[in-house]
Amino acid sequence: MAKKIVRTRSKLTDIHHNLADILGSERLDQLVGLSRLRRLWPDIVGPMLAQRTEPIEFKPSNDGSSTLVIAVNHSTMAQQIIFLRDDIRKSCFEKARMGRIAKIFTRVQAVAGIRPEKIKPEAMPVSLQKKKQLASELQNIKNRQLRHAMFEARLAQLRYSHGETT
Repeated sequence: MAKKIVRTRSKLTDIHHNLADILGSERLDQLVGLSRLRRLWPDIVGPMLAQRTEPIEFKPSNDGSSTLVIAVNHSTMAQQIIFLRDDIRKSCFEKARMGRIAKIFTRVQAVAGIRPEKIKPEAMPVSLQKKKQLASELQNIKNRQLRHAMFEARLAQLRYSHGETT
């Protein structure tokens, strides 16, 4: 009878403490706050403005307040951020638990904005009957590699068409 091999327990530790040792606790708190703010940005400024703006820097000041730097893709968006600065400060405090934000600056960048995640389409199953029909339609093509590539391409079209007839 063979002995059962017992695996030793892992010694995983909290990564927060290791990062705090490397970056310093203040810098880590800034990064955590900025990532929380980026995640909640569409809720704070709305989806239209979130696609064209993004918070890029959060700098604490000596007096306990902070400065928020927001990247915008057009000067019109910078003007809109300035108009909404009081509402943004309030929402940052309420939703993202950010401290007192004394100043909000904007910086024009061509690719500013937080894009929503694209949803990957799901492949639908294709029946064997459809595959046979497709193979019979392509049987007149002499080149085997071309026939196979055309079959795979058309099969992919059928899988991702979601019931739409072409």
